[in-house]
Amino acid sequence: MGSYQAQPALERIAKIEVFDEGCEAHQALEQIANKWTILIIFALTQGTKRYSELQRQIKGISPKMLIQNLRNLERCGLVNRTVYPVVPPQVEYSLTSLGESLVEPLAVLGEWAYQHIEDIKTAYDSYLDT
Repeated sequence: MGSYQAQPALERIAKIEVFDEGCEAHQALEQIANKWTILIIFALTQGTKRYSELQRQIKGISPKMLIQNLRNLERCGLVNRTVYPVVPPQVEYSLTSLGESLVEPLAVLGEWAYQHIEDIKTAYDSYLDT
């Protein structure tokens, strides 16, 4: 049953040369496929946030990792960075329309992870026991 459901996805992926580093889709995945990017996007679905709000919300992310990922998301056109001319400078981050288009696919991935927490834990524990 699982392979039947996966078939349409496999057919779609087969049309893209995603395994080739020269493929633009491969390069796009490289920019967005990490846990910090996903968590930042999820946080920004709640609305515009300041750097400090993101840092408090995303547990475990270092300041360096947060700023690197925010800059990368801005470069990729997924996040807007707005600087207000006040002292000290106030910076806010929000999703662009392109970033908003990524929310649904990431939500599906997040839901899958949530639904399979126990399966993953069981597999992980079994692996450690061998």
